[in-house]
Amino acid sequence: MLPRMTRIIPALLACAAVLLVSACGGGTPASTSSSSSATTTSTTPSVDAAAEEKAIRQVFADYREAARAKDGPAAAELLSQGVLDYYAEARDLALTGSEQQLGDRDVALVLVVYMLRAEFDAAELRGMSGKHLVSAAVERGLAGENSTDVVDLGTVVVDGDTATAEMISPGKSLVVELLFDKEDGSWRFDFRPLIAPVGEALENVAEQRGMTVDQFIDAMLGSLYGAERVPELKKPLAG
Repeated sequence: MLPRMTRIIPALLACAAVLLVSACGGGTPASTSSSSSATTTSTTPSVDAAAEEKAIRQVFADYREAARAKDGPAAAELLSQGVLDYYAEARDLALTGSEQQLGDRDVALVLVVYMLRAEFDAAELRGMSGKHLVSAAVERGLAGENSTDVVDLGTVVVDGDTATAEMISPGKSLVVELLFDKEDGSWRFDFRPLIAPVGEALENVAEQRGMTVDQFIDAMLGSLYGAERVPELKKPLAG
């Protein structure tokens, strides 16, 4: 499990996919194992729905290719503003968030904050917008360029400027819907629905190993960056 967690944002999709594929092994079979034949529903006319579906699937495919190619700017352009805001929040917490402040936050976000502290210094983070942070993470090879291959899009539902897409692994539904937002006339990928399942999966793995979540996170960080660095990663970069 630990090697699967060696990626930071924007790889929450990858983490969730790996964890959910394991957790949902007995899930309901998807209607199809090929996204190209999945159905689409929409509140708009059918011709428009087909065009919107094609655009949404293309965004997902383009994001995956950008991550594989470590093309940071291209990957960042394909993510929704909500995702970029999430990155910006993680950046701010990495700089100034105390351990007490992080104690009330989602487990997945806490892990991202600690890993940002390990991967970037304070000066770098201060100068990065959410989009720049995404781009830098992808360029540094932190995006798990192959791990998104374990999932695909199933049924797509379009409703105006928002859309949901079922996340599937070969032959199985993962009971998670990915979000897409149309911004300035173009569809953007929004992975935030995956954040809660990632946290839940981490909690389950920690329990299976007879560890608290904090102990498990410390073990993950120690495996990645060395046990001697763990205490410093619990402290804000900005002091």
